[in-house]
Amino acid sequence: MEVLDKFFSGYSYKFDKGYPDMNNTQDVLLLESLISEVLGEEFKLNEKALNWSDLSSESRKLVRLTTLANQIANKTPFTLENGNEVVLNFKDPSYVDMFTNQKVDDIRGIGGNSINNFKFFIDNNGNEYSFKEIKKTKELGGAGGNKAQTSERQERSLIDAINSVKGIKTLVGANGYKIENIIKSEKMPDPPRAEAYADIRLIIKDSNPYLLSAKGLVTPSIAGGGLQGVTQINDDLANFVADFYQDAYEYYKEVFDGNDEINYDTNLYKTSYMKDVNRIVPQNLIDDMLRGNEAMGGPVDGYYIGPMEVEYKVENNKIVTNGDIIPLDKFAEKYEKIFMHIKKRSGDYYFTDALQTVNGITIPLIFTNKPNGKMAKSRLGANPKTRGQKII
Repeated sequence: MEVLDKFFSGYSYKFDKGYPDMNNTQDVLLLESLISEVLGEEFKLNEKALNWSDLSSESRKLVRLTTLANQIANKTPFTLENGNEVVLNFKDPSYVDMFTNQKVDDIRGIGGNSINNFKFFIDNNGNEYSFKEIKKTKELGGAGGNKAQTSERQERSLIDAINSVKGIKTLVGANGYKIENIIKSEKMPDPPRAEAYADIRLIIKDSNPYLLSAKGLVTPSIAGGGLQGVTQINDDLANFVADFYQDAYEYYKEVFDGNDEINYDTNLYKTSYMKDVNRIVPQNLIDDMLRGNEAMGGPVDGYYIGPMEVEYKVENNKIVTNGDIIPLDKFAEKYEKIFMHIKKRSGDYYFTDALQTVNGITIPLIFTNKPNGKMAKSRLGANPKTRGQKII
């Protein structure tokens, strides 16, 4: 007990109440972070039950929000903490967009300080469920699941399905689109310091490889190369992003200056001032943005969009799947508009006037991890839908 007393007395000033409130998500996250720092490894409270932090505490985990939405859309049963399995729906239809498009701030705003106890879900009998009542399975970050079993299981399954047929083969989508003369399929290797734009590389006889990006059924997020990726595709896209960041900074600066109760030392995660901003991507830039280039693990030739559980049947040398195959040009035609957005990374963030240089272009940092910090807490992405209502 003496060790614990020393621990909490040393860190009590970090908590609003002088001690960690276990019903407050931010306090739980902070406590986990402090313990992790002391132990030298990641520490989680209540590892078995699903926790909001499993979905939102780091940007790389946000895909789990979409995974959860996909599981609901596909009517895949959830395992509960009591061992039962149940098919869930969102309690409110508006939650579909929030989870699908990873709108962390909107979800947090609804769930409040007791977000782990908030009833986001409902079954067919009208019973309501919160995060803490759902077991943290491999798909949602539970122990024992590696990437091949969780976030990459769709692409890995598709690779295995294609390679199950010997010799030259044809991949056929549920929509009838065919990719012919496939020798084999393999995981697309990641470029240095980044995650590949494409997921699957199809080796084609007497032709260049065909690169597929694999997505779930719910409206997929696109152009996932982020700030580092998009700004190195070509000069036009880099200039578009630079202008967007400058205009976003000026918008946020106006909000910042217009609210006397906040300053550069204010942790903004407790406020609602800084809404995510969006900008329509010009039509002449969309193809290049979606396709990417070799340096970022592209260029993408097409998309495989289907259930996370890949099902297929073999007809002679054809592998017929339960997902659609959509060439890139047709994929772009599916959407009337594509929006680029700047969103805040989850957790603490502070407004800053500092600049950052990415791929040779200097742009505002906008948000950082601490007062006068150097780590960016703004993140660039693109989607057929806006994040929130603010378009600049």
